[in-house]
Amino acid sequence: MTRRRRNIPKQQPRTGVAEEAQKIDSSPSAHAPTTQYQHFIPRFILRRFQVGPAKSQAERRREFRRTGIDPEYVHYYDVATGTLDVRPIGKVYGIPNFYQDARNTNNINELEGKLAELERQAASIITDLHKALPQGTFTLNRRSLELLRKFLFIMHYRNASCSGNYFQADHPENVVARQWIESFMKAKGVQSAAEIWLYFLRYYLDTSHSDIMRDAAGLVEKYGEEGLQKMITESHIPPDLEHYPAYTYHTHANGFFFSIWEAAEGEEFIISQNAFGLWEGLVGGCPSLHRIFVVSPRIAIVLRHVLSRPDMKECIIPGSFVSTLLDVNPTPAVPIYASGERGLSCTTFESAMSLAHYRSSQEGGNDSFVFKITKLSRLQTRMFNFVVLVNVKKTGSLTFLSRESMLRTAHAFRSLLAGSLASELLVPLIAQLSNTKESEMSALHRPSQSLTPVLDQDGDILTLVDVVLYVLLMQICTGSRQFDTAYDRAHTVFRIMEKAKPTSFADEINREVEKAFKVCKDSEDDMPIGEGVSFAPLLPSISNESSSQLFEFMIPCMSRLGAVMSGGEGVLEKLQDEVTVVSFLARASSNPAVWHALSCTSPQATEILSRLFKKDTQTDRFVGDVMQIVYERASPSCFSSGFHMAYSLRGICGIAGPTTNPISHNYYQLTASLIQCLGRTMLGSLPEPYSSQPRERPKARLFWKMPEEHSKMLFLNMKTILKSLPGYEPSPEGDTLGHTLGKLVDEMAIVGCLAWLGKHRRNYLDFILDGFPQSMNFKLFEEEEATGSA
Repeated sequence: MTRRRRNIPKQQPRTGVAEEAQKIDSSPSAHAPTTQYQHFIPRFILRRFQVGPAKSQAERRREFRRTGIDPEYVHYYDVATGTLDVRPIGKVYGIPNFYQDARNTNNINELEGKLAELERQAASIITDLHKALPQGTFTLNRRSLELLRKFLFIMHYRNASCSGNYFQADHPENVVARQWIESFMKAKGVQSAAEIWLYFLRYYLDTSHSDIMRDAAGLVEKYGEEGLQKMITESHIPPDLEHYPAYTYHTHANGFFFSIWEAAEGEEFIISQNAFGLWEGLVGGCPSLHRIFVVSPRIAIVLRHVLSRPDMKECIIPGSFVSTLLDVNPTPAVPIYASGERGLSCTTFESAMSLAHYRSSQEGGNDSFVFKITKLSRLQTRMFNFVVLVNVKKTGSLTFLSRESMLRTAHAFRSLLAGSLASELLVPLIAQLSNTKESEMSALHRPSQSLTPVLDQDGDILTLVDVVLYVLLMQICTGSRQFDTAYDRAHTVFRIMEKAKPTSFADEINREVEKAFKVCKDSEDDMPIGEGVSFAPLLPSISNESSSQLFEFMIPCMSRLGAVMSGGEGVLEKLQDEVTVVSFLARASSNPAVWHALSCTSPQATEILSRLFKKDTQTDRFVGDVMQIVYERASPSCFSSGFHMAYSLRGICGIAGPTTNPISHNYYQLTASLIQCLGRTMLGSLPEPYSSQPRERPKARLFWKMPEEHSKMLFLNMKTILKSLPGYEPSPEGDTLGHTLGKLVDEMAIVGCLAWLGKHRRNYLDFILDGFPQSMNFKLFEEEEATGSA
């Protein structure tokens, strides 16, 4: 690959921290394959976490000559062993011979030297950034910003976890790149994924930011952004796509805006082995709303997705972002163009290549950018650190500056996620930081302990709980948390969401649940008794078949009830629809009227919904007992008529909350069938004047104190109409328990159908009632005149 010119700021004298960044751990002959400890987190960053007062390079050299011991140390928590100690900076966050290139026989440590030079320049900029903290703003010219972006990208790329699998052909995440990797290895004569990784590390180091972006712009002009994204996510990467890694760099540089976050006073950022380039948050169900880089206990550089820019707000669907850091509001830099122009943006240029040419030009190089430093609250700082802690691996490590600050953070994290693997990994750390191991270990195993001591003035118990929801969503979207069924997954998210503080994810779900709930409630008579009572809790798990049938039925059903369902194919979109369904069902199951309305929406509804509850609930037993009494007494004297009895039994069997018994099941199924036939299929066949009369009368309520004569006439006429409907079979005559229950279910369903018709198809019901003899003075609804007198 052709060596490019290095477009970097003019070098400054090597003083202070910048000079220290240049130091290599040892200086053997560059030609000899000797062991050298090589860092993936630079020394100049680790020195900002140094235990004790910082020493100048001259002071460190004098102490080393006097004692033979490296005088630089940091706190180091080894997660695997659960030990906390102080270790030399020269022996942590690195791997022996990490960057040695055996193919470069002239200098196997050449890449380490190139990295040291890049670190020296980055260290100078970051030193200036720390000096600018009191002003609250920091200005960078374009070349310095490009160098810092390049440093951050390479910081992520050089991470120890990347080198082994970044270009591994048979890695599951490299399926679409496999052909390209194999072709590249053959063309360049490299033998392993690690050698490709070193090859492109050299490319990133030797090539200026501007030239890498020009390489990427060539790909964009040839294939288009959408075409490249489709290659990466859906199809395959062509073998001849030599500059494919340049596009990865381009995505990192163009897809995120640069922001500077400062820890709250009294709080500090922490680092781990993977805290450089760690992604956080979701954008439309895809990872990486943020890329975080902790560069000191005071400062983190955060790359935030460009879609979250304030000027993009109108283009974003609510709920598209999922993150624990959404309440942090960094602002993009204010550009100052050397030409004096305003409003210069990507859309100003005709192509990606023309934009790349401008940015690499002398004129573009004189542009500068003013960054407002975002000062976090104490709670926001802890939430940021929680992202680091959630991602700590069993074989990982942690480093921090202050033991007191780390203890507070660990306590808060442990209290929040008690019982989780991530919190268990911190148990030994908390014990050692507290210096009271026995008492602390005892206290740590009481997950119910109050959160109050670990919170501060700008937080309360609910402001942290949503971290649990966030972690679960991350695990689901990345596939690291699996469930047997979609229902099991949605139910778990719902239960955690109930306890979480308000989030955009939960707010959108609650808004759509409220819409559907109100439609169901308005369609039934007011029944305040029992509302809000948990008649039967939803099962936490159901079969895969039942889960599939539930969502296939409920998602379209909720759309018909007025809820806006996403209907998307992304993991987060599907999950949001499914959690909306479960949330609605949980609320509906605590309101008898709403559950009745839902169960009568379709003949299939009751079969599907009854699987959500345990068999033989208390309500089921009550229904069975009541129906047995009614059968044994034949015609109980407490009812004025058969209609009165059917009306009352409907309230017990159909409007008493979720049930699983066959009587309620048959009632719901028949009522839904009658409503479907009479209320919908026959609507267009009404003669005048009924066809032009209003259909809706929301406040209509059945008159249940009906005399027996009117009751018999009503049931006789309704059963005659029902016999003409396709699929309806009246219950057979007889005096057995089965025959009696069948007759009662028929009459309960007729009452249910009449109640629905009176509210929603009143013109059709008036057509039926006007056929009754006017001399009967028949009355079906309260507070209305008898039929025939109007």
